[in-house]
Amino acid sequence: MEIKLEEISVVYARGEAPLKALNKVSLTIRAGEAVALFGPVGSGKSTLLQVMAGLLKPTAGRLSVCGQDGPVVLAIQEPQRGFFAATVREEVAFGPENLDLDPAEIEARGTGALTAVGLAREKWEAPPQRLSGGEQRRVALAAALAMKPRFLLLDEPTTGLDGPGEEALRQTLQRIKTEWALGLLVASHDPDFLYMLTDRVLVLVGGELRADTTWGAWAQEAAAVAPDLQIPFLLGLLRRLAEAGAPVQAAPATPAAAWEELFRLRREREKGGAG
Repeated sequence: MEIKLEEISVVYARGEAPLKALNKVSLTIRAGEAVALFGPVGSGKSTLLQVMAGLLKPTAGRLSVCGQDGPVVLAIQEPQRGFFAATVREEVAFGPENLDLDPAEIEARGTGALTAVGLAREKWEAPPQRLSGGEQRRVALAAALAMKPRFLLLDEPTTGLDGPGEEALRQTLQRIKTEWALGLLVASHDPDFLYMLTDRVLVLVGGELRADTTWGAWAQEAAAVAPDLQIPFLLGLLRRLAEAGAPVQAAPATPAAAWEELFRLRREREKGGAG
């Protein structure tokens, strides 16, 4: 299964000066991939996610979902604004109920989704509006998972979360991606969160796709392609070390490889100092 966009453009009519939110964006995302949608605020990330989820019709271009055997689900940026059910369990059950599933299947989907996101069972009968920000994100994620999507689209999922909350969310998404065999597309302007979660990065600036590459390659290209965008801290550190003459690989392919470069350099320096 894959999502394919061909020359997608979106223009919002705003008086005499229409706003082009997306300009001829073409890309393909396959089931099982973990992809970052990276760019500054106002770059068109949310618009692109809405197009991919079928919530917004593009002005021009073609969207196709090939081999569809599960939905494409967009988890909204501020879930607390969309909650309406009396309890968490009812909130998560709403989507499956609208698929005309039998009660046992609805119950199983809700239980599986809430368990997957790690929300404490004693919270399941609580009003979702009274939960913490991090817990509300888990409810929104569970509601999306209960639809059994093949692709899960997340729009700025770390908004309002502190450092520990972001890390807990990242670990949850990492586990879900593996256990549920999902295609994952995460939009954010935070390169560090994205780097630790995804393997591929789409860089969107001013509604245009500037890069479709790996994080290691993006660290090398960023200054020329979009100099105002940050690169992940870990890759920036390795690049500075390499520029200073340290024997390290400046752009390793994965976060694990990046950490290994730092540990290796430390071991070599400790060994040299001991000698």
